[in-house]
Amino acid sequence: MKRLTTLLTVILISTGMVYAQSNTAAVDQNGDNQTANATQVGSTNDIDIDQLSDNTGPQNATALQTGAGNSATIDQSQTGGGNTGTNNAYIEQLGDGNISTQTQVAPGYNGGQNVWGLQDGTANQLSQTISGSYTNSLRAEQYGTENIATQSANGPYADGNVYQDGTANVATQTLTGSNNGYGGAIMLINQLGTENYASQTFAGSGLGHSNNGEIYQDGFDNDAWQDGSGRNLNSVLNQTGDLNYSMQTQSGNDHSSVVTQSGNSNLSTVTQSN
Repeated sequence: MKRLTTLLTVILISTGMVYAQSNTAAVDQNGDNQTANATQVGSTNDIDIDQLSDNTGPQNATALQTGAGNSATIDQSQTGGGNTGTNNAYIEQLGDGNISTQTQVAPGYNGGQNVWGLQDGTANQLSQTISGSYTNSLRAEQYGTENIATQSANGPYADGNVYQDGTANVATQTLTGSNNGYGGAIMLINQLGTENYASQTFAGSGLGHSNNGEIYQDGFDNDAWQDGSGRNLNSVLNQTGDLNYSMQTQSGNDHSSVVTQSGNSNLSTVTQSN
């Protein structure tokens, strides 16, 4: 009977393909072992997936959209005491002017939260936020121009990756807590193209492991900024091309800073203070 109880709530909801405009798919799940899949084809459509678990079982959600002016939101929350397993959220949008929002919330003793977003087009926006828990992963991929990617995490042992290929894109990572980008994992922004902007902000201490942030830009007329406070932060910034600008600011103790620029008419500023 106990075994049957743990398997009592297993929900699978899938919305079929919709070839139209201004459609809304809303999925609300409350219980154990939740899975939600939604697919839309067309313009100005909306997907909203909300999942809540008080203790047991992972949450999995996928949203797929093809078209322009679409919006997709995945909100996953764990509120119970104890490790409920890995949560996964994936959003893929193909087209222009789309908006993705991924949010995960879990207690500090829950591990393994994962968000992944992929956008291909122009003027898209992707926002990823993980609050609490540990050993979290954020991944954002954008192809095209004038796209914006934002990642934010406040638990320990997080790793994040933003990859952008195109022109006039913006990538921002904000990390609080300890040991972010630890070991083989790195808080990373990788941009290929021109007139791109990258920003990393670290607030917290590397305890046992350092906080590690890296920015790579390949192109010209790009800007990169890294700011860190606390202790034991390793900042690496690499720019290839002409007319690039970089700034690193670190306050606290036991930090390291590395800047590499190859090309012409580049400018770099590094400031460290206790």
